[in-house]
Amino acid sequence: MKISTLAGVIAVPLVISIGQILFKRSSETLSGPDGPIWGLIASPHFWIALVMYGLATVAWVFVIRDMPIGRAYMFMALSYIYIPLLSLLFLSESITTPQIIGALIICVGIVVSGMKA
Repeated sequence: MKISTLAGVIAVPLVISIGQILFKRSSETLSGPDGPIWGLIASPHFWIALVMYGLATVAWVFVIRDMPIGRAYMFMALSYIYIPLLSLLFLSESITTPQIIGALIICVGIVVSGMKA
């Protein structure tokens, strides 16, 4: 696997996860004085998240060009690891023991799915 492809399968879920954190931040604007839609439209977090999603989508096209999509898509499960960590760091949310156990199982699954027969 090329280094750029490996970087892509790790980075794309990270960028999407960061986008999710920004979407969560933009949800705070939904109760603004001008109404939820205007609050969302005025939210820089919302627009940055959309741009990040767009860039991640373009990067994903290059990733799946170089590897089978079935194998590449397994790495999207990294978002189940990234999101709790990012929400802990940026939203002060807690991580539960079941989330930690689930993340470890996902890591094992990614490693197993990446093994050659």
